[in-house]
Amino acid sequence: MSTFFTVVLIILCAVVLVYDICCFISWSRSKEKAFISNIWPFAVILIIAACGLLLKNSLHSILLTSIAVLLIPLNITCLSPEGIRTAIFSNKGISPVQNLSYEYGKGLFGMEKLDLFLNDKKLAQSFNLGIKKMKTVKMLADWYGKHGYENPLTK
Repeated sequence: MSTFFTVVLIILCAVVLVYDICCFISWSRSKEKAFISNIWPFAVILIIAACGLLLKNSLHSILLTSIAVLLIPLNITCLSPEGIRTAIFSNKGISPVQNLSYEYGKGLFGMEKLDLFLNDKKLAQSFNLGIKKMKTVKMLADWYGKHGYENPLTK
């Protein structure tokens, strides 16, 4: 069972590493970018890292901690004037701005949140980290469509 768990962790590390490299390549192609994220996935990453540090098997500990570190870029979204930057193997690394709209609102525990919508209908993702940075607000106001409301941060 331990060998199986080790193999699964190694494969998971390799997959996440390849995905991270593809994201970094896509992110580097944009001259102007803003990074946003959500706080809740980082809580999961902290739990994975804590489990890795608490394990007595040093190889499993190293692998779980490595996975936790490698998951950080997976939880960060890169906005650019062209759209959302994704891994280069999907749609040439971009979700076009023409398919996206946004709105600000209140989320869990009264935290301000940014909702991004795909094709004006489906909620793509919600974010609450980095959404009030001037660079992010300006990029959204200049390039992204509003989802049926006026942006209170640009008034």
